[in-house]
Amino acid sequence: MGKSLRKKTLYQDKEWLTDKYVKQKLSTVEIARIYREEEGQWCDPNTISRWLKKHGINMRSLAEAQQNRHSTDTTGKKGKRARTQ
Repeated sequence: MGKSLRKKTLYQDKEWLTDKYVKQKLSTVEIARIYREEEGQWCDPNTISRWLKKHGINMRSLAEAQQNRHSTDTTGKKGKRARTQ
């Protein structure tokens, strides 16, 4: 009794989320896209955020997220190489 008959989805798995968000430093948007590609089902980035919080995985600050996004993006606008610091 009390157990759900629903199948646990990837984004509900703490280890999978930790790997994607903490180790690979992917954004919630990127994780949702990966989920959609792997499972063929819709997933909103807000759903990823909600499950990160449920699992007690600390969310990055806006500054950390922007810094991470810029450090992994090697192209600027119009396909030019971005400057490295």
